Amino acid sequence: MNNIFEYWAPIYRNIGLEPRPVKPGGKATKIRGWTKSDAEFLETEKESWLGKYSHYGIGLRMGTLLPDGTKLGAIDIDHDDYVRPIQALFGGIVSGRFGSKGAVIFVRVSGTLPNSKFKVKGEFAQKYGQVVECLFDKTFCVIPPTIHPKTNSAYTWIGTPLHEVDFNLLPIIGE
Repeated sequence: MNNIFEYWAPIYRNIGLEPRPVKPGGKATKIRGWTKSDAEFLETEKESWLGKYSHYGIGLRMGTLLPDGTKLGAIDIDHDDYVRPIQALFGGIVSGRFGSKGAVIFVRVSGTLPNSKFKVKGEFAQKYGQVVECLFDKTFCVIPPTIHPKTNSAYTWIGTPLHEVDFNLLPIIGE
C-alpha cells in the first residue's frame, strides 16, 4: 500500500486516536508540535496532512484520552529475551506490534505515570542495555503497516489490531 497515512489516519481519528505521519525510512514524525493533542490543531491542518503526507507511514501519539478516562500507552520491549516475561505480566498481548525485535504492548494508563526507561546493569548491561521503555504521555509509537527502516518490511500486529480492539480489553496500568 503506497498511501499508508492517507488511508489509515481517518480510521484512527474516527476511533478517537491521534495519528501522525512517519517519514519513509524513519521512525519519527516531522509534524511541528506533534505532541499536542488533535484538539489543539485546526481541522484544516489535520486534513492537509492526508494529502501532504499521503505516502508516509503512520504512528500514534501516546497519552491520547480514551473513552473510559484512561490514556493510550505502550510498553516498548527492546529485546526478544524480555518479551515473554513481560507478556506474562500482562496475561498475554491483547494488542501489540512487532518491528524488528522485541514487541510493543498497548495499554491503558490511569493517572499521570511518567514515561520511563529501564536498563540492565551489571554483567549483562553491554548485551542488553535498555530493555523496556514506557511510552505513556506525549510520546510516539509507529504502527503497522508502516515500513520498518531497517528491515524494509511492514510492522505487523500482535493480537488484535489497535483499530479493531475494544479499548476496555487493553491492560490497565495505574499509579
